[in-house]
Amino acid sequence: MNDSRIMGIDYGTRKIGIAISDPLKIISYPYKTIDTKKTPDYISEIKKIVDEKKIESIVVGYPITLSGNYSDQTKITEDFIDKIISILNIPVYKCDERLSSQEAKRYLKEQNIKTGHNKEKVDQMSASLILRQFLSSYDR
Repeated sequence: MNDSRIMGIDYGTRKIGIAISDPLKIISYPYKTIDTKKTPDYISEIKKIVDEKKIESIVVGYPITLSGNYSDQTKITEDFIDKIISILNIPVYKCDERLSSQEAKRYLKEQNIKTGHNKEKVDQMSASLILRQFLSSYDR
């Protein structure tokens, strides 16, 4: 059985939410949040996870405004995607992330998890929702 996985990333300049799939690429799990202030070499941290978890591809939340336009964050995310493509040498996909943070907060509140002091959980859950959206159309 192929035990490789897919990684989901909710990229922010301060915090990066990470989610990973199960080996069957059906279920998405929140994994961790990387604080770029505490881990300035966050690309190496992502590479370490890619190697340890046998990640075959990555899906990155792509920030587009509600009206469908690009923003400053879109350009920042494009630069991040270019950087990880050049370093990791695995496929990287973009997935529309509109409203993923709001949906993550709503989901966590339903689970009685306070989102005010658990911003890391929001980032991880956002990454998990982005990955879940991608997996729903993934051709196994």
